[in-house]
Amino acid sequence: MHELSIAYDIMRILENALGEKKPISTVNLTIGPLSGISPDALRFCFTEVALAEGFGKPELAIKEPPAKLVCLECEKEYETDDFYKGCPYCMSLNRRILTGREFTVDSVEIDEGDD
Repeated sequence: MHELSIAYDIMRILENALGEKKPISTVNLTIGPLSGISPDALRFCFTEVALAEGFGKPELAIKEPPAKLVCLECEKEYETDDFYKGCPYCMSLNRRILTGREFTVDSVEIDEGDD
């Protein structure tokens, strides 16, 4: 489960960006279906890693855009969540990935507290 190490990497990114460890309310990510990262597995370990690393218990908000491919046989673009399925128009497996491998930390919401 490499999502555990990814959760720690996110914490390093946040610490470098913020300059210190502070409570965070939300971390917004984009994870493409062809990135090799399981959003559910990342959610499973993220909150505990954040707490252990001194960032409180932030919510992990994940945007999961569809993968877009172009068939190199019929030249049609299509969306998929399964790279191993053929083109829905001609069933060819000869295609190029346009989007779907994304993994980005898009934004962070800081917990300002009640004071």
